[in-house]
Amino acid sequence: MPDLPALTSPAEDPTPGERWVSFLRGYGPVGRRDGMYAETIRDLADSYRIEPLRFPHPFEEQIYHALRPAEGVLTNLILTGTAGDGKTTLCNELWERLGGDDSRRRGRNRKSYASLPVETPSGERLVHFIFEFSGFAPDQGQEWPEEKHDLVKRFAASIIDPDPTEFFVVAANDGKLVNEWDGLPAGSSARRLNSIIEELLSSGHSGRADLHLLFLNLSRMSTKSTLKAAIKCLLGRSEWSCFETEGDDPAFGPASPLWKNHKLLSDPAIQRRLESLAELCDANGFHVSIREILLLLVNGMLGHEPSGDNVMRPMDLRTVAEEGRFYEASLYQNVFGANLKEQRREQFAVFNYLNGFRIGFETSNIHDALVVFGPDDQDLSADHGRILAADDQFGYNPYFEARRTAYLNADEDRTDTSPFLDALVSERRRLFFRLSDDDPRFDPWKLTVFEAAGIFQKEVLWPLAVEKPVEMRALSLLVQGLNRVWTGMLIGEAETLYLSAGLDFSSARVSDLYLNEVPIQGGLYGNEITVRYDPDLELPVLRVAIDENHYVDFTLLLRRFEFLIRVAKGALPSSFSKECYEDVIAFKTKVLSQYFQLTKRRATQINIMSIGDDGVVNKRRLGVAL
Repeated sequence: MPDLPALTSPAEDPTPGERWVSFLRGYGPVGRRDGMYAETIRDLADSYRIEPLRFPHPFEEQIYHALRPAEGVLTNLILTGTAGDGKTTLCNELWERLGGDDSRRRGRNRKSYASLPVETPSGERLVHFIFEFSGFAPDQGQEWPEEKHDLVKRFAASIIDPDPTEFFVVAANDGKLVNEWDGLPAGSSARRLNSIIEELLSSGHSGRADLHLLFLNLSRMSTKSTLKAAIKCLLGRSEWSCFETEGDDPAFGPASPLWKNHKLLSDPAIQRRLESLAELCDANGFHVSIREILLLLVNGMLGHEPSGDNVMRPMDLRTVAEEGRFYEASLYQNVFGANLKEQRREQFAVFNYLNGFRIGFETSNIHDALVVFGPDDQDLSADHGRILAADDQFGYNPYFEARRTAYLNADEDRTDTSPFLDALVSERRRLFFRLSDDDPRFDPWKLTVFEAAGIFQKEVLWPLAVEKPVEMRALSLLVQGLNRVWTGMLIGEAETLYLSAGLDFSSARVSDLYLNEVPIQGGLYGNEITVRYDPDLELPVLRVAIDENHYVDFTLLLRRFEFLIRVAKGALPSSFSKECYEDVIAFKTKVLSQYFQLTKRRATQINIMSIGDDGVVNKRRLGVAL
């Protein structure tokens, strides 16, 4: 039984609201984060007499559809993904759905293996559950016990058997799945599964026609969709009635940071901004588990640096409310883990990803002017009132106002501005959530390191989501960025992509030897540049096609898009990301390889490119056919 968070209630018996807050803390960044997470949450739920947070898992229906023994539908199932993706919960619920008891869900049965007979129209079949393959497999370097080795050999046989009589449900973290299989004896027939698992992991496919296997990588869940479901689940809980039934308690009244943060999270504009961040995490190839999404939301509501474990208990809520220090526990800061010590914060992927946007540390003159001078500037006061002062929950922050006033009234020699600058980071984060996406003057993404994120969403991600072509402006900027990186020259051309090389036909930093060009609009022979959605990667890809059969795809991650847009707008290629620069050059090398395959390196003439004052490409012929 885990140690339960203290209620610190002044009453002898905790109220429903106190029990609810103390239960929610279990989802936050408190205590241990280990393989017993699901069981720990179940223990907390039983202790506080509160049902766990629960919403339909994105893969739930697919699993239940694939295992319907009463209809004669069965297959083998592998669930993989990162810790916290819901593998244990899905296995436990499938166990019960197929007729098992609730001992696992109730935490009374924590064995890594169990079997269950099920009835089918063809007779009884046995379903084996390996709830955690890492716990089932022997420690690294140890030999496999014969009975376990026999079981995994039967598992491998069931997958390739055209008419299996037993089936397996196996859950394992993706990083350990392949490693554990590598530890099988060298001559084991089960090792054949290793190549299959590696193939399915790398391809993103859920199976093959020749296998009795459903392979689900839960890390491929949409972070945005999961976040939306989690917010709906959390806000929909009946326990929030504590704000009405216990409103006389400062912990649940209008001065409480919990009350204020609940109001913020209920605001559709705040939800949309959080969903945008989640969508852009996906677009950067970053996956956030269900566990950490719930941690993010609970920390957003209850985070507070001075409190124990940096997450408020009921008594902390009272103290903060009574002392008027609600601004110390703002959701605007907590969603970035600002309440946590740096070492603790870095243990959670969700905070690492969100802080990668550098919200609060990136800014522009107009944004800082709005925050610092807005209340007193006649040109900005209306905007300040509309955007910042209209914030009903955290619109007036006495701490920031004192620091701002001291800064503005200080002598020219401002020797110690660190308190003001720290407070300014917090206000920029609040501003990021308060701005709309429809006011180009105050673009919220200028407060992040990904200034082109708004363009990426509106002109790439959202059109592709409804099967429409990307906006031509975005495609033109991408082409211009590619031209400048690939040639090493300040090309202004945005309608044609130039294939060029150094004089030795290499991908030289300055490549002014003209080879060919690809139009942004489709050519007569299938030569074109497009951005399309790749269902296997679940990401947009930039395709450069030399003809219908010779093309190369470039996964268009957010950071790569940002890189190319910045270069198109004048930034030096090496100034944003050396990694992105090398990725784009590697992409060029692959495109040139396709071009040379098509032309077999035959040239009819040699042309050298130069750039005019207006950025137009000029070609000068140097020679004749070789």
